[in-house]
Amino acid sequence: MVQPARIDEDGAGRRAFRNQLAVVTGIMPVIAFVLVVDRQEVGVLATLGAALPLVALVVTALARPGADPRWFALVLALDVAGIAFIRGDVPSIGVSALFVLPALWAGYAFGLPGAASTAGITVVLLWIGAPREWDVIDTADTARLISLPLVIVAVSGTAAVLAARARARQELLRRQTVLLQQRLTAVVAREELVRATLDSVDFDVLAFDAEGGTTVANHGRQGSALDDLASAPGDASLAELVRRTLDGDELEDVLVAVRPGDGAVRTYSINTRLLPPDTGGGVLVARDVTAERSALDARDDLVASVSHELRTPTTAVLGSVELAREVPGLPETAERMLDVAARNAERLVELVSGILRAAREDRVDLVLAPCDLVDVIEAAVEAAGPAARAAGVELRLPVCSGPVPVVADAFRVRQVVDNLVSNGVKYNHAGGWVELGAHAVGDRAWVIVRDDGIGIDDEDQTHLFERFFRAEAVRSSTIHGTGLGLAICRQIAERHGGDLTVSSMLGEGTTVTMTIPVGGPGRTGGAR
Repeated sequence: MVQPARIDEDGAGRRAFRNQLAVVTGIMPVIAFVLVVDRQEVGVLATLGAALPLVALVVTALARPGADPRWFALVLALDVAGIAFIRGDVPSIGVSALFVLPALWAGYAFGLPGAASTAGITVVLLWIGAPREWDVIDTADTARLISLPLVIVAVSGTAAVLAARARARQELLRRQTVLLQQRLTAVVAREELVRATLDSVDFDVLAFDAEGGTTVANHGRQGSALDDLASAPGDASLAELVRRTLDGDELEDVLVAVRPGDGAVRTYSINTRLLPPDTGGGVLVARDVTAERSALDARDDLVASVSHELRTPTTAVLGSVELAREVPGLPETAERMLDVAARNAERLVELVSGILRAAREDRVDLVLAPCDLVDVIEAAVEAAGPAARAAGVELRLPVCSGPVPVVADAFRVRQVVDNLVSNGVKYNHAGGWVELGAHAVGDRAWVIVRDDGIGIDDEDQTHLFERFFRAEAVRSSTIHGTGLGLAICRQIAERHGGDLTVSSMLGEGTTVTMTIPVGGPGRTGGAR
């Protein structure tokens, strides 16, 4: 039995019925023509031959849609036999040409093996011929012997090749469809995982395209940040935050206070990032920090209150010690004890003052105005001169090429410089030096303070800007301090839209650099 080509078996019965209907449609007109032209040549064989394709048509019509297509080789056999019987009674070129129909079907349905088998059988039947067909051979027989077999072979082979290509394309499309479905399933599953993850976190996330349109959004478990920001007015609005990000101003922990419909003020920490240029757009993350800010405010209130309450009696103690030291005729031992008490009372006052200043620092607004950094530095050097001379430290102020004008809070900048100069003198050695300088390049201005003092250990440098942190080396020394100065200095620099960095090597010295925008906060891409 002829083996079929690889085909989809679903609907094989319906396809066989359509193919058989085409064969019958091709045979019946020939039989009708013969009946009209030469009825006496139609005998039993022709009648049987005409019946066999009809029987095959009925068989295919009754076949199940999912029937094994190999059984339809029998239908092809009935068609070939029917045409052979018809040709037995009517050995004409018109009837012989009907062999093309089953050969075409065989090539399409069963591939090259089916085409070769059917074409071979039909060619043999043509060459054997009908009874008494070859008694006399004339030029018309050339078509039966040569031309028609060649046509049958060509048609059947071409049908097989075209069918194979069609099946190959169909298989390729099927595989691509399966692959696409797998990829789609994976993408949907990944999207559901991402969405489930986003919906489970305690902050809101908004992804937007290059035009500012929303592509992905979630509502975190606390769930109202995006809604509150969407209805907020002015610079706090969600649309304005997205626009700033698309303009290149990525936000880093920007605090936005909004008052939604319930009247309660909520504070959100906003972070934004731009996506790669080939993707476009960006991402905004909003986190509700209302409780944290309230806790910080309460802590600062407590610290300020306690510091204030401590400062008053400590100042009174220090004043009493000073009065006691003025009493004439004090024993030497008492004077030493009063000196110890005075030094420790002064240290306590300094510590309390530093804590109080740090607690109030978040609540002081900048007073911006044009000023000259060179003037600020010169004033700080003049003020630190006595302490530097007492410690044996030289203050150096190189000759500047000219003024360095900026828009800043001169009082706050002076506070930074005073602190840096004080550190340079305090953590130095006799014969050391502290050098100050300022310059501007483009839209940024620099204030640099260098010294050749004791330096800072690499491990301690990672904690320099933590409040109340003091290095192990200075904690065990007689050098007093609160550990608040550098934290406050960096905070002032950041409020100006700049930064403060420290570079130091143990035993060789320290360099502190403050950078701020020349035009004031918000005047450069780095402003906050």
